[in-house]
Amino acid sequence: MNENNNAKEKPDNEVGDQRGLYVALLHYPVLKKDREVITTSLTPIDLHDISRTCLTYGVKEYGVINPLPTMQYLARRVTEFWHAGFGKEYNPTRWDAFRIVGVYGILDEFREKIEKENGEPPVLVATTARKWEKTIGFGELRQWLTQPGPPILLLFGSGWGLTEEFLRSCDWVLPPITGTGEYNHLSVRAAAAIILDRLVGDRNEK
Repeated sequence: MNENNNAKEKPDNEVGDQRGLYVALLHYPVLKKDREVITTSLTPIDLHDISRTCLTYGVKEYGVINPLPTMQYLARRVTEFWHAGFGKEYNPTRWDAFRIVGVYGILDEFREKIEKENGEPPVLVATTARKWEKTIGFGELRQWLTQPGPPILLLFGSGWGLTEEFLRSCDWVLPPITGTGEYNHLSVRAAAAIILDRLVGDRNEK
């Protein structure tokens, strides 16, 4: 899925502009509980909550990826409600968050837009709740984001997560979020909030 072979090279430690950070929520290709590859339905709360988290942490755009025209229509209707009219007047902070939401049928559409905006394709960094090879640590990716280089596209999967084939196609995969026990079934909204805070949250607390 990603033909940018140079994306795996570590950036030089030069001082410069920070990389652009983008987030995508994929509804395909994802897994069902029985490991079947499916397309999941859009959940409006994922639009609301993840967009607010993304804006809080400086994400340039939150892309919602769903190949089903009915789901794209639903996503656009929800977004349009908050873009103008009563929705914008009723809750301006929600309008702020929805300004960074984009709806796409396939991931390549979003990737092409990011490349056009930045002049180079994004590095694809996937997330998973499963142990995976070819991982990049949260600390290392956090450092990457403070250095000049290609933009980072952070990928989340709905359902029971992104497929193994898709994960192998990405440049890097973040390790699973671990708590104090064996239970590991966070909602994608919670996972997005935790991961973004680890990557770009304020670490200068007194």
